[in-house]
Amino acid sequence: MNYSIVGGSLMFLFLAACQNTPQVQTGENAEIIQGNLVRVDHSRAKLAYIDPSADFKKYTAILLAPLGVENVEIVQPTTSYRTLRAPNWALTDADKLRLQRDFHEALAKQLALQDTYPLVTAAGDNVLLISAKLTRIAPTAPKDDNRSRPAGRSAIITEGAGKISVEVTFSDSETGEVLALAKDTRSGSSLWGLNNSITNEAQVRRVFTSWAMQIRAQLDRIQQKNSQ
Repeated sequence: MNYSIVGGSLMFLFLAACQNTPQVQTGENAEIIQGNLVRVDHSRAKLAYIDPSADFKKYTAILLAPLGVENVEIVQPTTSYRTLRAPNWALTDADKLRLQRDFHEALAKQLALQDTYPLVTAAGDNVLLISAKLTRIAPTAPKDDNRSRPAGRSAIITEGAGKISVEVTFSDSETGEVLALAKDTRSGSSLWGLNNSITNEAQVRRVFTSWAMQIRAQLDRIQQKNSQ
């Protein structure tokens, strides 16, 4: 299998690795999905694909789609907590709205730090659509509610709140053509501490912010490349 270095405008979301240069697979054994997206090796994300022919230079504005929160796989907490006789962990409508709000706020805040890619509310020829959806969450303890943790319960200490997985796509807002796709999984914290609704939400926000920072950093790189 051959490789081509991801450079210029292709240095896009989640593709910047910590040590290795991202490389788009080439040749007859290259992994291709959806007809035009080629696997990127050495990406920072768990999985990354990009259309090598995509020209991100044309996009000067961003349209954010609401975070997808339907059909999320939920991995139930380990057996060490089953003595609490808690019901299965599930996302309520309120949970979904909170996740959508926190994700949008994290992205909007980071993108507002630079005015190169303003947020817009409608599709356009120069508008890049960013769509994300949660695919999997793996909490480390029963949900912090009255059904799962009865009154008078003892404090629960866990190693972080759990893991969260997301799939992000970058598309032309008018044609809907997907130009890049990334799948990633992160933990809110690796430290032991209190596990409750407040600490859990804080960790989720931290994860969302880290993804948003990566998006902004890569958009900045594209802009710097274009100005050279």
